[in-house]
Amino acid sequence: MATENSNGSAKVNDHDKALEKKIGKQNKKLGYILLYVGVLLLIILGEVFLFFNDPDATLMDLLKDTVGNLMGVLAAFLVFDIAHEWMSKDSYAAEISEQILDTLMYHPEAMELYENDQKKVFVNSFIGSIVDDKDAAEMIENHLDTYLLTPQDFKEKASLTAGDCRIKTAFSYRFVLETERTQAFMPLRTDPENDPYYYVQEELNYTVKYLDEKGNNMDSEFVKIGLIYDNYGLDAFLRGSRDGEEKAVFKNCLFREMLDICDEDKAIFRELQDSDHKSELTDFVRKMFRPHVTIDRHKGELYDVSVGSYKGRDYGLLVTFKVGHDSAAKTHDVAIIFHMPKRWDSILEVAIVEPTRDPQISISYNEDAMDVEMYSFLSKGDDSSYENTLEEENGVYSIALSGQWVYPMSGVIFFVRKDYRLRDK
Repeated sequence: MATENSNGSAKVNDHDKALEKKIGKQNKKLGYILLYVGVLLLIILGEVFLFFNDPDATLMDLLKDTVGNLMGVLAAFLVFDIAHEWMSKDSYAAEISEQILDTLMYHPEAMELYENDQKKVFVNSFIGSIVDDKDAAEMIENHLDTYLLTPQDFKEKASLTAGDCRIKTAFSYRFVLETERTQAFMPLRTDPENDPYYYVQEELNYTVKYLDEKGNNMDSEFVKIGLIYDNYGLDAFLRGSRDGEEKAVFKNCLFREMLDICDEDKAIFRELQDSDHKSELTDFVRKMFRPHVTIDRHKGELYDVSVGSYKGRDYGLLVTFKVGHDSAAKTHDVAIIFHMPKRWDSILEVAIVEPTRDPQISISYNEDAMDVEMYSFLSKGDDSSYENTLEEENGVYSIALSGQWVYPMSGVIFFVRKDYRLRDK
């Protein structure tokens, strides 16, 4: 309610200022008209006085005197006008600039008359007028630079990455941690006394907007998610590194997660990689991870699973879905759900690598069997600090930044260990 009142007051103040300017201009014009009329009346009165004071004066004498008076008055007006124009030149330029600014602010479509470089100059000048610090203004301008580019710029600049070409306007990531091994995970290495794994259910929902086709990883009916074996390989993607063989293996995945499992369990996927067992590998991943991908309410069909390898080294699993979404669209609503094993004493990471609005992040776990510590590095100051997140006694962490943007690199790390009583035992 207070925001509505403040907005209403701002509109009233703007209206009052505009009305004052209009009245001021009208008063100025009226003043000039009254001045001209006054001078003309004085000349007429002077001629009448001359006629009665000198009855012998002819019409030609009156005409000469009138012309002389007019010339004198015009000369004075000319000098006054030149002096006034010289003195008011700066204020006139400021007034014109103010009118142009008002037009651009209240009628943004007027900006379409300008070239993209001119728009950048306008934005940078506007920032500089608000931020009274050159270094801070430069930082903001550099951060905005990518998002002021045209589609042509994206095509010409090789330095731009896919992450520079998209933003997320909504983001929700939910984790549920379990300790009990389900039937689906029975093929993995088992130790009745000390199970090496806990289990994660992940649910991710977001809305992504592509600024250019360069960053579009949903431009086909086939979309991929990547489960990467080591944190180094995953980090290469998250930080936009162009080095590393992993980049070629997991290129254009719309989602990547670390699959932290033992080497002997990785061998299970490698053994099913050959063409004779390819369908078995797909069925195995379907039953174990239960992956689901939905794009714009079109549910994906698990199409293919392969081990991403390069020069004899396995980097992880590539899971491909066939989805009937509109691949030419610039905005998509995405939902991803899957289960996976994780080794104890490891991390769960939520990495935000594009500008993202409204991040909602939560994790729930069995507090009798798990110790979970959270480290938040969302780039939003106090609102996303550790003290302002919610930790309940029943084992829940929750972060919700409604109506706010966070910027790369941002995220949250959860460090998961067995409860100390179980470790001691």
